[in-house]
Amino acid sequence: MATATMPTLTVADVTPTTDHMGRVYAVIPDDVARLLAAAALEGVGLNARGYFPQESVAHPADSWAAATVRTIFDALLASPVVTDDVHQWGLSQYRTWDGGTFHGFIVGESGWDANTRWWRDYDHTGDLRVRGNATIAPRSRRHLAGTCTF
Repeated sequence: MATATMPTLTVADVTPTTDHMGRVYAVIPDDVARLLAAAALEGVGLNARGYFPQESVAHPADSWAAATVRTIFDALLASPVVTDDVHQWGLSQYRTWDGGTFHGFIVGESGWDANTRWWRDYDHTGDLRVRGNATIAPRSRRHLAGTCTF
């Protein structure tokens, strides 16, 4: 799919929130969530065992996936939900080194119930859940700097 047809996520489109256990979620529009969820599964061996077979391909720094994850990171860091402890959610490196890993969840709006602060219809909204931990490689990683994996 050409980049021109991909939806553009803005900071205002991201709703940082927590579940009833205090874990951080980034709730994003469904159309963006579906595409990001698919990007997170690219290159993942769903039947493989071990750590690395579960990591997505490295999306280039100038890719739609990387730009979308950076927007999510920016929205999270602008939110009081995360700013109390950026280290806990893995985003402290992003401020300093332009890279980091979000130790929370990314989900589409239809897959999140804001009233109960929990998943909505979990068994039928798998296409709205971005699996893995969204990661932007820090600039110290040289040739990998800015790449995005999940």
